[in-house]
Parts: sequence; C-alpha cells; structure tokens
Amino acid sequence: MDTKTMILYLSSVALALFYLVYMPYAALSALVTDPGLLWIYYFTLVLGLVFPLYYAVGEEGTAWICLGLAIILNSILAMIVQAAQMFAAFMILIVGVLIFLMPILEKRMKNWDMIKNVFHIIIGLFVILAVGAFANWNLPAFIGDTSYNHYMPQFLFMGGALFVVFGFVLLMYGIFNIFAMKAGGKAKDFIGKLAKLFYMLLVLVFLLGITYNIVNYVGTFHWGTVTATPIVFFAGWGLGGQVLGSILLLVIYLYGLGKIAEKQ
Repeated sequence: MDTKTMILYLSSVALALFYLVYMPYAALSALVTDPGLLWIYYFTLVLGLVFPLYYAVGEEGTAWICLGLAIILNSILAMIVQAAQMFAAFMILIVGVLIFLMPILEKRMKNWDMIKNVFHIIIGLFVILAVGAFANWNLPAFIGDTSYNHYMPQFLFMGGALFVVFGFVLLMYGIFNIFAMKAGGKAKDFIGKLAKLFYMLLVLVFLLGITYNIVNYVGTFHWGTVTATPIVFFAGWGLGGQVLGSILLLVIYLYGLGKIAEKQ
C-alpha cells in the first residue's frame, strides 16, 4: 500500500468518525420525532456514514449517489417537520438531486465538463439561497450555531460549519472554469489559475468547516427522540479536545493538501 492510498483510507475513517460524533448535534436530529419518519431519517444517517467509506475504496460515483440520496430524503423530511422553512428545504432538495445525478450523467453526457460546472454553479447558488432563507436574510445569522450550516448531518461533508461559504466558493469555481473553457490565449491561462485558486479555497473551507464542527460547535445534544447507547457513546467522544481528534484532523488535512496538489 502506497502513502497516498493509506492517507485516503485513514481520512475516510476519520470523516466517518467525525460524522458519528457530529451527527446527533445537527438540528434536524431534534425535529424528526414521528416513528415512521424516524426510520427514514436513520436510513439517511447510514447513507451519510457510507459516503466516505465508498470514497476510500474508489467508488466515488456510488459515494456521491449515497450523499445525494441522503440529502434528498432529509430535505423531504425537513419539509414535513418544519414547514416554515419550506423554501430552504426545497433549495437543498434540488442540491441533493443534482449531486445524485452527477455521477449518473457523467458517463452519458458528451459535453460533461461544461455541464458539471453548470451544476457546480447551481448547487453553490442554491446553497446560498437556502442558508439565506433559513436566516431570514439576516446576514449575521448566515453563520452561527443556529444557522442552516448545522441543520443536516451530511452538510459536514460540504463545508460543515462553513456550508454557506462552501456554496459561494463552489459557485465561483464553476463560473471561472466555464470562462476558462471559453477564453483563449493569456486570458485562458489567467482565468484557469483563478479557477485553481477557488478549488484550493474549496478544499480549505471544507477543512476549516470540519475543524470548527469538531473543536468548537459540539455542545447542544439535539438527539431528543432516542437515547441509543451507540449514538450517545460517539457523541460523548469530544474529539476536539483529544489527541485522537488532532491526529484525525491532521490526516484529513494531509488528504486535502493532496487534492490541491492534484490540481497543479
């Protein structure tokens, strides 16, 4: 096993552990109380857990399908349990649908690079709209413990505590990629470098968002519907203040740096 593969495996395990720790603290965990809906929610949690594991074994397409399906189902649940936030849930429902479709369409669309970047723009825009609507367009409420950034556990994989920033950077990344594809000469080279810059920012936001989730955010246990021993066990780890948490974060940062290096 080479170093790159080992870091991929370790980072996937780290993400899975962080997900288990953070999962009960996401706001949606407190809202789903109906027994029937609760089983659907459990299923979405499992889908979120297998996302990094599928990624580790090279099944990236399956990983994104699982994440997209989890977000779709959670968005529908959010519409049911919190009708006042219907618009935000609908925006994220579309995000989930696009994430779900991307690996399916990749092998079927001839002009996939262009379509992929259009999807990036739409996903980024709808994430911003969802966070904004949830905050009632009160700018300070875009970020914080009660913001939409902490609504669904699966958001941990999409910027975590900086979910809204992740959306903006993804939007700009898609725009600059399209400009780079259409431009020529020195302009193409310049815009292409800007696109790489926003990719670096995308990875950085992902890393910082996870760091905040694990180190600072965990504090309010939202899992009010059950007191399942395994869930309480992982939630009580408090990885942010432990050596193990630091090691796992280091592994994820190494993986992120590797993803940035691949773009150079």
